Amino acid sequence: MGTNTISLTTNDIQVNFDFEANFISFDDLVYSRAYLPEVEPIPLLRLVTESGSEVPTRMNYNQTSKMLELIYQRTVVTISIQQKSTHLTFELKAIDGQEADLIMWGPFPTTIDQIIGETIGVVRNDQFAIGIQALSPQTIGGQPQEYQPSSIVGTSVWESQIRSIETAVQTDFGSVLQAYTRQQDGGILGSKIALFGCPVGQALERIGEIELAEGLPHPMLDGEWTKTSLTAKSSYLITDFGEHNIDDALNYTHQAGFKYLYHSGPFYNWGHFDLQPQNFPEGDASLKRCVDQASESGIRIGVHTLSNFITTNDPYVSPIPEERLKKLGISQILSDISVTETEIQIVDPTPFQEQQTLSTVVIEDELIQYRSISETKPWTLQGCKRGAFGTIPVNHSAGTKIGKLIDHPYKVFFPNLELQDKLAERLVELFNSTGLRQISFDGLEGCERTGHGIYAHHRFVKQCFDGWNMEVVNDASRLLHYLWHIHTRMNWGEPWGASMREGQTEYRFKNQEYFERNLFPRMMGWFQLSLASGDLESTTLSDIEWMLSKCAGFDAGFALFSALDTLENNGQTPMILAAIKDWENARLAGAFTPKLRDKLRHSTSEFHLEKIDQNSWDLYQVDITDAFTHVQQQKQPGEPADEIWTFSNRFGMQPFQFILRVIPDPTTSQNERVINPTFEVGFEQIIFSIDLEPNQYLVCDGHRPSRVYDLNWNFLYDAEPSVDIPQILDGQQEIKFYCHPDTKHQVSVKFKATSNPERLSVPSA
Repeated sequence: MGTNTISLTTNDIQVNFDFEANFISFDDLVYSRAYLPEVEPIPLLRLVTESGSEVPTRMNYNQTSKMLELIYQRTVVTISIQQKSTHLTFELKAIDGQEADLIMWGPFPTTIDQIIGETIGVVRNDQFAIGIQALSPQTIGGQPQEYQPSSIVGTSVWESQIRSIETAVQTDFGSVLQAYTRQQDGGILGSKIALFGCPVGQALERIGEIELAEGLPHPMLDGEWTKTSLTAKSSYLITDFGEHNIDDALNYTHQAGFKYLYHSGPFYNWGHFDLQPQNFPEGDASLKRCVDQASESGIRIGVHTLSNFITTNDPYVSPIPEERLKKLGISQILSDISVTETEIQIVDPTPFQEQQTLSTVVIEDELIQYRSISETKPWTLQGCKRGAFGTIPVNHSAGTKIGKLIDHPYKVFFPNLELQDKLAERLVELFNSTGLRQISFDGLEGCERTGHGIYAHHRFVKQCFDGWNMEVVNDASRLLHYLWHIHTRMNWGEPWGASMREGQTEYRFKNQEYFERNLFPRMMGWFQLSLASGDLESTTLSDIEWMLSKCAGFDAGFALFSALDTLENNGQTPMILAAIKDWENARLAGAFTPKLRDKLRHSTSEFHLEKIDQNSWDLYQVDITDAFTHVQQQKQPGEPADEIWTFSNRFGMQPFQFILRVIPDPTTSQNERVINPTFEVGFEQIIFSIDLEPNQYLVCDGHRPSRVYDLNWNFLYDAEPSVDIPQILDGQQEIKFYCHPDTKHQVSVKFKATSNPERLSVPSA
């Protein structure tokens, strides 16, 4: 028996539709609140056909079969509805009549505007959460960008409010939840969504329940769902290695207490993903031996790649280009061209007018690069380089097809969807045959170059996930709604060319807010342990503890990136790795209270952690001043030659501490020295009878002796002060500094003060 109104319920929500399949209520049954705003009618499903955007004119619901018929002008759509205790599902089963190019679920409005999980599609206030979940790979979170709000909805109240590829969007009245499917991206039939509501604290758990109920990916890690697994937010080491030095890489991994070791560039090419022969002389077999050796000591190996990017040295490109390389467009050559011709006339210039990085065309089995295209007929590719990338130049006849390959500034090409499947198959085979356990889907945006948009992202990642025969930690490079379920985490933040405290700091912190909104494990990104280079100093224990304190504050993991020779030559590597182990053990054990975590998050705060035993640690707050500098200047006769520096100590009386660095003056001979650096603290003079060279450090930690280090913090020798280290008082300090009057180099000094410790311990069960 049919009906023209519907009331659907779960344990937590009730949703009602009118006779045109418009939402007329969305009610929270737990706290008895209504969440549908006063806006224009919102239908369950919209169609886009060659006639334009359509909404239902009426509906009929069979309560026995749970089938809903939506009647449009020339089309009837059949939707299967399921009411479950945790959620509602809507699946498009049939379309009769005019063919649809696109369907759009919603957008479904709510009055909630407090926390908008734009990717996961969940909106929350202090009591309740409402969400949408795409239940099939062809169902995309968001609304298609090519449709303006007015063309979707047809009413002015929505203008500039819902145009977004985001699954949940904040609006003037609250928020909307939205999804769509294109015919070209896996087909409209089978497009399926879930709607749910629940108490706010149950939102993540509810998504996990929906995953299991609906056959969505529900990856596990060490016996626990990835979204709640400690392994998912654990940190790891990134360093390049091979069969010849895997022992060294594993040793450093163990010192830091990491369980994952990640290779940043193992591949000779992308496409076939052949391994670098210098590191893996027997290819996959060599890598498998490394993985097996690591596994025996409790370490899992991962590798980095660029998803569907194809390098020019790959067999898909050279010596015979694969037909399934994706083309921007195709034309024909206008006349015969010889093997030496460097100008090629073409019929249609359109695909060739966009200058790209590689600017490459394919004619039969030859690749040709061109510098420019003529501005008038006959349309001519000019400055051609024949036989590009190792292909063979040959004669070509008039009328032969010529295609423009899509490329990228990384100097790569892209596959079509069919060839992309082959790349995914290779990654599955590589992981299954070697036992690899981690990957980052970097460059995932390249999947859009196939011409199948976000669906191509879903297809590539899901094909890998479905094919792997073991648990694989996989990082997202671009987090999408459906792929939220597959990706373990996202580790954004790059360290290149900046000091640790300056490398995308605010960006990393903003990411934590994004992860929190989207119920995703938190990660802080990559951080680099480096040697001194140019104006950048070598990474220190203090740098690393600054980073570790931020990770503890946000309860976020990170990646430590370094080369093996850097790890060997940085004198603080053993202390750094030991500190990482202590901080990470404390973080993952829950030793940092919420109040303390708030304190640790401040970007300018510094901390030091000392292990007491397996379940307790002492945490010190540390103040390190900005650098004071001394440059020797000519003084008047009798004028004091010392510098007077002031700083405030807020941690009570304690021994005097400083870090002195000799900064080389490029106009001064490197043979010049800083001789007998001298401090005066509270009328007490401390002389260090030493000669410091450029780029050396003198460090006083409040005890005798002080120590001298080279530019990469390798210990050189002890430096005995002339007297015992004096105490500094609480509050404002005045420190005098001077050294031998012949000093030519600049001297940089930072002062340090440390709080009393706060004892941390593992919370009782």
